Amino acid sequence: MQFLNERDGLSTIREMLGKADAATIVVAFWGAGAIDSLGLRKQWQSLRVVCNLDSGACNPSEIEKIMGLGANVEVRSDPRLHGKVYLTAAQAVLGSSNASSNGLVVEGPAISGWAEANITTTDSGLLAQMRTWCDERFLTADAITPDKIALARVAWNARRAASPAIGGLSTDLVGSVRSQPDHPAFAGIKVVQWARTVSARAEKEHKRAIMADQSLTGTDIYEGWGDDMQIGDWLIDFDVSGETAKFTGYWHVVHKQNKLTFVRKKDYVEIPTIGNLKISSDDMTQLKKMVSTVSGKSLGPNEKITPIAQVVSSLDNSAPEINTRAFDRAMFAIYDQATAFGYYPHDFRSMVEKLGGIAAAKQLINTPRVSQGFTRLWEEKRLDLSVEALAVSSKWRALFSPDELKRSRQRLKEAGYPIPD
Repeated sequence: MQFLNERDGLSTIREMLGKADAATIVVAFWGAGAIDSLGLRKQWQSLRVVCNLDSGACNPSEIEKIMGLGANVEVRSDPRLHGKVYLTAAQAVLGSSNASSNGLVVEGPAISGWAEANITTTDSGLLAQMRTWCDERFLTADAITPDKIALARVAWNARRAASPAIGGLSTDLVGSVRSQPDHPAFAGIKVVQWARTVSARAEKEHKRAIMADQSLTGTDIYEGWGDDMQIGDWLIDFDVSGETAKFTGYWHVVHKQNKLTFVRKKDYVEIPTIGNLKISSDDMTQLKKMVSTVSGKSLGPNEKITPIAQVVSSLDNSAPEINTRAFDRAMFAIYDQATAFGYYPHDFRSMVEKLGGIAAAKQLINTPRVSQGFTRLWEEKRLDLSVEALAVSSKWRALFSPDELKRSRQRLKEAGYPIPD
């Protein structure tokens, strides 16, 4: 019997499944990338999978992909399941590791997830006990129908929207978005630039609305922004009517009426599962300088509304003295060189294409846990191709903050990689 952490656990499970032509995986929660992480794309004599699709913490899209792996693959769902057992005829892994690139609900490209604790065994007596338990779970589990998949997708989307961000609780808005820009909670945070005051007609309608509904007392209004502002959205507001952009505050959308959007000023953006978020003074200084150049939906000569993730990406790629295209090429080169030894980090390449090289690198570095790609490169003894190694190199280190460089060096040091001066 041997203890395995999350890094050793993944490699052991993948190696174990790679040697087997039959396996039973009774694991409650599956996330994006699990099939490739575990190496399940192969010919199976028998692969039995039991998940907990009812939980809302199991990605239905990944389950559909498993169901499509072949005629000898059976997938069922057990609403009581919380355990995690990977079983073959010769070996088993039991512990906390879910079948996911990054753990429960919290998903993002190439993020490896939580600190895990597992054991592996080849003891015949223990394997027999596990096999009995797995057989019982499989026999009592339910078949997965299209209707169940549809219901699971609703539950998954609802739970994912309320899930914590990968970076954990924070007060740093830009840092939180940078760590997981595709988190659903950030979709409702937008940067607004305006130059025109509202009309007299809008002001009168605002006053009438307050008289009719006293709960609107203390609100302010936007006029004519339509569906680009939804109830529940958070607006980071800049007055760009003068020579320089002026930050006016954080505003929460509380009501809509005709062409008016009613907002209430707050001290910060409140996301319960992530934190009370504000833009740091350094980020605010940079944002004021470049806010007018940020792309977004234009509603007038100088008026614009832009999702926060897009703004953060622009911030990260706005270093004027650095050839950002050259850094993009350096990031794509990581993918190209990895394919030479049989590793195809498609999620990584997609990140670079979507965010740009600098923003993608910062996202990977600013997550509290190493990426799945870092783990694979460590296993292949090719950490020279890691984003962390690229960041600390003399050519590119000016792109990164002291904290980002410190985190990169620490990861490389812990993995036994020689760090350049």
